[in-house]
Order: sequence, then structure tokens, then C-alpha cells
Amino acid sequence: MREALLARYFGLLLMIAVLGSCNARKSSGRTVVGIQPYGRISRELSDTLAAFVTKTYGFAVCVLPKQAIPAEAFVNVKMPRYRADKILKIQEQWRPDSLTYILGITPEDISTTKRDARGEIQKPVQKFSDWGVLGLGYRPGHSSVVSTFRIGRDRERITDLLKKICIHELGHNLGLDHCTVEGCVMTDAAETIATIERVQPSLCAACRKKIKATVDNE
Repeated sequence: MREALLARYFGLLLMIAVLGSCNARKSSGRTVVGIQPYGRISRELSDTLAAFVTKTYGFAVCVLPKQAIPAEAFVNVKMPRYRADKILKIQEQWRPDSLTYILGITPEDISTTKRDARGEIQKPVQKFSDWGVLGLGYRPGHSSVVSTFRIGRDRERITDLLKKICIHELGHNLGLDHCTVEGCVMTDAAETIATIERVQPSLCAACRKKIKATVDNE
């Protein structure tokens, strides 16, 4: 019992220290992204993704203390997995003022409801009401989540694909829609790995211009 209390105490101190650092960056006027690793996501992967987000967008990035994926997001409709849309809402509730955006990284399978242009569940409803996804982000918004579940087990491949998925979902947070420019990372992946492999790990000129306008107005 004593060991568990000490672990929670030091975990709380670590959280305070990390958020204090993030708060200092936020007070400097910079956009700050908090990367939230869940479960078995390694610190090495989190740091790699943090560096890539900074390289792509120029944002300050804090890696938050690891925690368990929110149990209330769990569903077992077609198979055991977690609702991405529920995770986004929970992260938004967690997100302190010191963070502009929060990006969750999980090894678990995640899903959402896929809808058509009219907002109705895409047909067949049974297939798309609980649709497995690689990532999801509010557009615009402050919360996104990505999953390694459908990528495979090769470390280098996981890292390369996750870099693209992360900046894609953060792009949605910044207000970007799917892009029709060939090779742009904001191309609609249609939930296929092959599409993600074909795009570049970068934004096209048009998307970069839109991002600059968004950040300048924050």
C-alpha cells in the first residue's frame, strides 16, 4: 500500500513538473502540443513523434506522463476496442490551459462512426457504425488520437507511418480538410495503409499557407 501511494505521489510530482514546463512555453506565446502516451507506447517513440511535430509545425511539444487508456471509451460491438471520438472528448476535458493541443498515442484498436456528407451513417450501417480507424482529430479542435494497432510490428515502419498520421490529425485540429494535392500528408487515407505509405511526411504548399494563417491568428 505504501509503495502504491509513493508511486502515485511521485507520478503527481512528475505531472506537475511537466505541465509547469509546458506552461512556461505557453506563457511565451508559443503553441504547445501535449503528447499523451497510453499503455505500451514507449518513451522513445513519444520523443521521436514530438521532435517530428516540432519539425513540421514549429510547435513546442511536451511528452506527458504515460497513463492507461480511458476505460470509459471501451466498446465491444464487433470486437474489443476503444471509441476514438470518446477519447477525444475525454482528452479535451483533461487538457490544461497550458496545452494548445493534446495528441494521444495508443497501441489499442480505435474506432468511430463513419458518416457521409449529409452527416448520416454511411451504408451499410452495420459496417460503418463502429469503424476501425488509424487516427481521429477534431476539425477544428484541440484533441486528436492515433493508434499503432493496424500498422504492424516493424518498429521502423510504425514510426514512419505514425509520423504521417500524427501530423495529419493535428492538421485537422488546425482546421485543414482532406487535400487533393498528390502526395500531401492531408490526403484522405481512406483507412488504408497503402495510401499513407504513398504520401509524403509533409504538407503541400497550399496546406502550409492555410496553417500559417491559422497559427498567426491564434
